[in-house]
Amino acid sequence: MTEATKIEKTNTLAKDLFLANLGLAGKVFEQSQDLLKQTEAKLKETEGKVKDTYSKRNELFDSLIARGEKVQSSTVSKFEESKTELTGKIESSKSQVVTKFNDTKAQAIAKFEELKSESNAAVEGQMKTLRESFDKVKGKVSGSKTEATEATAEVSAS
Repeated sequence: MTEATKIEKTNTLAKDLFLANLGLAGKVFEQSQDLLKQTEAKLKETEGKVKDTYSKRNELFDSLIARGEKVQSSTVSKFEESKTELTGKIESSKSQVVTKFNDTKAQAIAKFEELKSESNAAVEGQMKTLRESFDKVKGKVSGSKTEATEATAEVSAS
């Protein structure tokens, strides 16, 4: 092998190495472009999922707010119904107690008046009996006075 063939082979080898490196650089560039495209696609897909999740989060949050408002409204409504029902029962019980009290009061007053009348009648009867007894005693005392005066006059005359 001659020196010129060696140099030519070396030049060819160097040229082939240069072209291989250039081909490698092109291949790396193409693969990096594909990888970049895949990464961008995955990034867009992930962004879509994030936006979808964010959107669903807002929908879930809004639905929870709506549910909370319904629960609050229902609770307030039931509380008001219970309050109204309880107030009605209290008023009814109060009315019954007042009626019962007034009936008992009326009965007590009537019984008092009855006892008062009976007591007054008994006192009047006792007073009448005492007056009659007093009149009898008075009559006897008056009669005795007349008799005593007559007896004294007789004794004085004799």
